[in-house]
Amino acid sequence: MTDKQTVDPEVLIALAENERKTLIERTPQWLLVLLFGAAVVTVWHLAVTYSGISQLVLPGPYQVLQDLIFTLNNLFTGGYVAHATWITLVEVVFGFLLASAIGLTLGMIIGATTFGRKAIMPYVVAINTMPKVAFAPLFVAWFGFGIESKIMMAAFISFFPVTINTAAGLAATDSNMSMLFKSLEANRWQTLIKLQMPYATPYIFAGLKLAAVWSVIGVVVGEYMGGGEGLGELVRVAASQLRVGRVFAQILLLSLMGLSVFGFVTLLERYFVRWRR
Repeated sequence: MTDKQTVDPEVLIALAENERKTLIERTPQWLLVLLFGAAVVTVWHLAVTYSGISQLVLPGPYQVLQDLIFTLNNLFTGGYVAHATWITLVEVVFGFLLASAIGLTLGMIIGATTFGRKAIMPYVVAINTMPKVAFAPLFVAWFGFGIESKIMMAAFISFFPVTINTAAGLAATDSNMSMLFKSLEANRWQTLIKLQMPYATPYIFAGLKLAAVWSVIGVVVGEYMGGGEGLGELVRVAASQLRVGRVFAQILLLSLMGLSVFGFVTLLERYFVRWRR
């Protein structure tokens, strides 16, 4: 006789749940991303091929790929695309840093003080509701046609999520911990630095990741409206020459830049938010 083997009920439950999953739920995410991208490119190719749309209006995927290869080759061989990319990257980084500094400062004031919540917050919200593109000519008039106006435009567009998320994070501090700090007679500064800021860190990084993407948008708006030597100017020139494939290629390059800044902030988040794991 052989002993009957018993099966862990948790294993049976896990197997049953796996059987109930749909095909999409069982498919790896990377494969879904590739399949969806392939489907989009296929529909794009068919639309361009059979709809009669002019290549001057909407180039096909192959034309865009050719322009992308040309753009990347120019980038890696030190051509004008490399120079434009460097200019835009400098503007994005400094705009993001300025937005982060402004957003963190305002967020701490709003989240930690009654005066900030009542007096400053309404102005911050009002500024965010304004059409920011309309400010691009003003920044050019105030700061000139150099990189300064683009940096200010990037900061102006991207400071808001940092401000709001910082304030929300400070307000989300555990009330029991706040009472504990009060019982220990910690002053406001000690409570802010040692309690509220650690609790607000995930919120802050959520705002910083948004700001990282928005800063690229701000720089491109500034370059598009105020000229310059960056990628936004290359996009404007290519569009004026009806080189739509080149426009798509340069937009993809800007997207890669935004993803790179976003990824860097994500790495910083993993380092600073380890305490929550």
